[in-house]
Amino acid sequence: GPGCTIACLVNMDEKSIHANTISLFRDGVRIAKPQPLPDFLKGKVLYPTVTFKSMTVHTNFGPEPCSPLPFKCKTLQEAANVDVEVVTWKEPKDGKYDVLFPVCLPDEGTFEWLDFFLASNPQYTELSDRKLFDWAMRSGLWRPKNNRSSNDRPDMNLGIPQLDDGSVKSLLAIAAASQRRPMIIMEVKGNLTKKDRTDMVK
Repeated sequence: GPGCTIACLVNMDEKSIHANTISLFRDGVRIAKPQPLPDFLKGKVLYPTVTFKSMTVHTNFGPEPCSPLPFKCKTLQEAANVDVEVVTWKEPKDGKYDVLFPVCLPDEGTFEWLDFFLASNPQYTELSDRKLFDWAMRSGLWRPKNNRSSNDRPDMNLGIPQLDDGSVKSLLAIAAASQRRPMIIMEVKGNLTKKDRTDMVK
């Protein structure tokens, strides 16, 4: 329910009777029996992933659980180096990240090229109306099917003013400026003019 705390416990202690299992707790109380990890995941690096829809989620990796569990165990933040695999992000030597503004003609395979480019260069994050609309659909929003639309300028018509009027897109553009990652800005019409590209960089 709203406001509850869900804890996910992965038991990797080979001495435990529940070794290689995963358990769920709600507000510190177990809600399911330990479930065995699939054989193909045993001994592999496991990444914490949260999938959610139509809700707000806050994550906590330690050092203390939000709701105490009936036993003591380490949080991810407290994990020993031998129990985790630390991956560092390789930063550019000059500390600057690339921002690409593809210049393409409308309806000439623009987004097909973009999909091909992202498949070959997954380090880039796409910032576009298409991506925003896809995010909205994956979050459970709905719109009428009789919309005239395009990949470059999809008609949101989602019933949420901040999404429909472009406010969320503007906030994402501002937030993107503080993210230390390569970006690709896909604005078919906007990228055609030097002024629009310059304004976006600013």
